[in-house]
Amino acid sequence: MQEFEKWLARVLLLNSALALAVSLGLLGEPQYGAALAVLFSVAMLGFLAAVLSLKRMVSGLAGGILYYLPQSVSYFPYDGSWQFSVKAGVSLGLVARLSHGVFVLNLVALALLAATAAVLAWRLRARHPASSPAQPTR
Repeated sequence: MQEFEKWLARVLLLNSALALAVSLGLLGEPQYGAALAVLFSVAMLGFLAAVLSLKRMVSGLAGGILYYLPQSVSYFPYDGSWQFSVKAGVSLGLVARLSHGVFVLNLVALALLAATAAVLAWRLRARHPASSPAQPTR
């Protein structure tokens, strides 16, 4: 499981580096205003979480979950009103065109979110094993 945890941390590091490149305008179109602040913050959170995960700290896994959560779903209304989207890292989406907008489910972020949550649950369970019933003595 340690090798899988290291692999997840490396993928998180790669995703956060891509997000940082996007936020700085090195990849894709330049971001401005609030979109830039959100994307840069998410990228830095991912980078910090990846470093902590590589050091096998539980807080790194929790940061990874916080990194992938806002990337999991996006919403773009047709009328140009409030939208929600954090495009950072690798994305492969499932698109639902609704009558009032477009809903995007990022399958890569969801898979990495589920894997990170599973590793975090495994680490927490290994840290605090359930107390087993006392064995009768003879």
